[in-house]
Amino acid sequence: MKRESDGKTMSMKILFATSTLFPYRVDWLNEMGKYAKVDIFYLLDNDEARNSKWMSKRPENCRYTLMKGIELPRIGKISLEFIRYVRKHGKEYDAILLDGYGFSTQLLNIWYLNCHHYNYYVNIDGMVYNEKEKSYINYIKKKIISKFPYCLSGSKATNKILNQYGVPNNRIINHPFTSLYKNDIYSDIASLKEKEKLRYELGITEEKMIISVGRFSYMAGYGKGYDVLLRAAQKLEKNIGWYIVGGKPTEEFVRLTKEAGLKNVHYVEFLSKEDLKKYYRAADLFCLMTVSDVWGLVINEAMACGLPIITTNKCVAGLDLVLNGENGYLVNVGDDTTLANYIYYLFSNQKLLTNMSRVSLQLIQSYTIENMATIHLQAINTINNIG
Repeated sequence: MKRESDGKTMSMKILFATSTLFPYRVDWLNEMGKYAKVDIFYLLDNDEARNSKWMSKRPENCRYTLMKGIELPRIGKISLEFIRYVRKHGKEYDAILLDGYGFSTQLLNIWYLNCHHYNYYVNIDGMVYNEKEKSYINYIKKKIISKFPYCLSGSKATNKILNQYGVPNNRIINHPFTSLYKNDIYSDIASLKEKEKLRYELGITEEKMIISVGRFSYMAGYGKGYDVLLRAAQKLEKNIGWYIVGGKPTEEFVRLTKEAGLKNVHYVEFLSKEDLKKYYRAADLFCLMTVSDVWGLVINEAMACGLPIITTNKCVAGLDLVLNGENGYLVNVGDDTTLANYIYYLFSNQKLLTNMSRVSLQLIQSYTIENMATIHLQAINTINNIG
């Protein structure tokens, strides 16, 4: 195969199947499309829980096809279009890459590829282990996952769960899961002067600033732990501004905030990428009290802007990227008391807060779309040469 001097393969052909073309997925596929021919089959044109403008991005360096299918009650959209295409053209590709396995059409794709002995890759951004998983569900998942020829895993924490489902380490390839280009990562933390300028521009008047980012539509605010933030805010000084960027809050959260007298808690609508960066750079600390996130790309974004992180033990990005006491802390889901104690401790120790900011920037440097694409291409090329 032809190669550039940096090791990226130029003549490689990749067939990719996914549920929805999220913007971060589009950026990664576009990057791979610079060095390989990438053909994409996707199932859904939008996601009702996401901002429609945010979801409108499409690849420029890849061919993409919206699969036709039928909607089945309680199952979702079923399409055999990818299978029909593989039947005719599958052998023309150097790699078949499946994005996850958690929807019915993809399970059909996996069944077909297994039956016809294709060597394929399943891209898994992250997994959260469910201690309460029913035994029959665990059995079914083991039957499916253990047969994956190769897993492209975005998380070391996920590797352990894949092992439990029967995937050995020699069939797992790790990659830095991210939504960041190299030029999205700042070279230094924000100075006091930069923070003051941004806060003036954004109308932020509090002495300290905490930011949290995530969809309010996820369990009506409870999924991202915004109730935990409100409880923690009641335990701390009112000179701390809490900025929750997640779209329109529910009436319940508006009422709870008002009843608690939390005039320092502010809800911010959907922001563009550049506007969100301003909030990150203006802030002192990032908190995400999610009840469960198979990754949590906002962790990457906050670290790229030089912020310490406090998140939960159910956020996979936190498990991989937060070193307790070095660039932030992990706390148990729902634990507002520990959250408040950590915030109080950090805001009482500016030197530690600054050091943590710098460590976050150091840790996130390799988490770029460019690296993510390169690792995928190199892994496929290496395995093909061995095979």
